[in-house]
Amino acid sequence: MPAIIPIAYQGVETLSLRQLDELNAAPKGTSFRAFKRALPHLCEGEHFFHLPADEHKSWIEALKASEQVYATTVHLVLLTRSGYERVQQLARSSA
Repeated sequence: MPAIIPIAYQGVETLSLRQLDELNAAPKGTSFRAFKRALPHLCEGEHFFHLPADEHKSWIEALKASEQVYATTVHLVLLTRSGYERVQQLARSSA
């Protein structure tokens, strides 16, 4: 498996949901579901960034071409390190 290269956004290293699925050797959608469950406990701009397609279409297309995000991605969600840690912590506590 190729190395997972963080996606820099606003000076912050982030990972896409696809990258998180790959990092955890999880099926597609696993990270998305964990993110959705944790969302009430996350702060946008600190734990994650939501990039709407209408504002970031060309960048999202470039990330699709580089296979850093899923080909089906419309709106992009990028998790920061603290966001990923928070999602993991919440998943462990609810298990």
